[in-house]
Amino acid sequence: MAQPVVIFLHSAEWDARHLAVSLAITAAAFGDAVVLALFGAALRAFAEGRFGEGAPALAAAARVPPLDATLAEGRRDLGLRVVACDTALRLAGLEPRTVVPLFDEVMSLPSMWRLAQAGRALTL
Repeated sequence: MAQPVVIFLHSAEWDARHLAVSLAITAAAFGDAVVLALFGAALRAFAEGRFGEGAPALAAAARVPPLDATLAEGRRDLGLRVVACDTALRLAGLEPRTVVPLFDEVMSLPSMWRLAQAGRALTL
């Protein structure tokens, strides 16, 4: 079994979201078990359906696909998982019961950390 790669994404900036999704897709394509853990502004953007917004004009010119579509493809085809911490959901002003269906799992921060300890962790 491949070591997990846990990407902790807090920033809502498009560049950070793009890097996180690009790293997640690449690692998953190479067979790693990838978990994208969302916090703060990135979590709110995902839960509110705005995760793919804000791409610079150069992204279209460079044929960079929309982030939300790329992430959905990675989840569907590569087993990439998008998770949130229940406390982070509440801190983001989101009601866990209403947004849980959007995520592959809502898990505790210690559970995320155990995954990171078993593999690799990146923070953006």
